[in-house]
Amino acid sequence: MIHDREEILREKQMAFIGKTLMSFPHNIRKRLAAISESAGSLSGLLGQADQWNDEDQQEFTKILSTIENQVNILSRKGIYLDRFAQRMDKTFITLDPGEIVEEVVSFSSRFARMRQASLELETAERVPGLYSDPLRIYFLVSIMIDDMLERLEKGGKVKVRVDRADNEVLIEVQGHGLPDTTAPSAEGIGRCQSEGRQAVDDLGGRLETSAIGPGIKKTSLFLPIKHAPEDL
Repeated sequence: MIHDREEILREKQMAFIGKTLMSFPHNIRKRLAAISESAGSLSGLLGQADQWNDEDQQEFTKILSTIENQVNILSRKGIYLDRFAQRMDKTFITLDPGEIVEEVVSFSSRFARMRQASLELETAERVPGLYSDPLRIYFLVSIMIDDMLERLEKGGKVKVRVDRADNEVLIEVQGHGLPDTTAPSAEGIGRCQSEGRQAVDDLGGRLETSAIGPGIKKTSLFLPIKHAPEDL
């Protein structure tokens, strides 16, 4: 029975990995298309150098700014993918929980746009490192964010917060703009409790859900602050 639960959890974790990696080709193609289009426009303007005026100069500035912005976004995505890939073959390592949550928020941004919702991240200045399993944290935070995004009304907002809470690290996901009648379901908070419970237990953490106001709910993941064993 325990083995079966672990196998199911592992399968869901691997599905999460596939979902995460699949988001990158789309993002890369989208950014590269924007860069190519902007470069083409710039090339066309450069061919009219003898006709430049103030309006042309403003257009140059706008195009170059777009190119720089898209390159920066693509570069940041590459950094996230590289960090994610480097952790894949490790079970327990010393990690920065703020970095992991930042990556998951980035991965979830496309889904937020599809839901016509905003996704915000707030990380405290000094969040302690953890000796923990990065894949399980990715998996849990992804479920928490998706849970809120799936149930938000149009124009809603998800706020993700990372902070220290006594001897634990707190990862909190708030949904602003949820229907007041929203109830836990197999795809909602029940999903966090059912699919995520084993992962939470494996990490020695705890998961709490609550309503904090009209149309506002939160899911809070508490992870113990542990350090790598001295014999490692």
